[in-house]
Amino acid sequence: MEKIENVDKFLSVNQKLLLEVKVGDYAGIYDSRVEDIDGDLLHISMHSERGVTIPLKPKTKLHISYVMDRGRLSFKSIVEDRFMDPRPMLKVPKPDALFREELRAFFRVDASFPVKLLVDINEGDIIKQKMYEAKMLDLSGGGCRVLCNAPIERNDIFELFFLGAIDRLDSVKLEAKRIRKNEENIEVGSEFYSVTQGDRDKIIKYVFKRQVELRKLLG
Repeated sequence: MEKIENVDKFLSVNQKLLLEVKVGDYAGIYDSRVEDIDGDLLHISMHSERGVTIPLKPKTKLHISYVMDRGRLSFKSIVEDRFMDPRPMLKVPKPDALFREELRAFFRVDASFPVKLLVDINEGDIIKQKMYEAKMLDLSGGGCRVLCNAPIERNDIFELFFLGAIDRLDSVKLEAKRIRKNEENIEVGSEFYSVTQGDRDKIIKYVFKRQVELRKLLG
């Protein structure tokens, strides 16, 4: 793990963060953002769920991390104070150093959520599109594996809709690489097809967040 002491170069206002709270009433993983930097203090947004702010208390220990081109950067911190006006924010000490881990874009994590697949169906001289329900099995920055009953064959191109599972990403196109029969369904191993770097970054962030959640469940 690489230690980075030039913090100002890699931590700035508007940087999105993940806050991990390991113990206490509000143990969990929360989205946040650097709203301001005031000397040796960071002002970061309080997470809210369904309009309700998660009120992390002073002295709450945090593990803060975020993803950049250089990989996953992280540091340990603590809530020094909180305030509600003009909007709910936490004050945490600006770190003396960051720690970098290489972010393996193609690290695969187990994922289980419903998706839909838009598949081309050849009917003679006519190509029609049909939507199929499916289930995500695992996901990486390079592709995914889904369980479905769609008539997909190796090298087929199809579109997958995330149905809200990944923030700000509606769908991606995939190319089927591996097909395996699973009772009445098939497992389709696929790679992303013509995905933009911005969309890939959203998937990588989800994979990273899911990795943290799984590690937390395993203790």
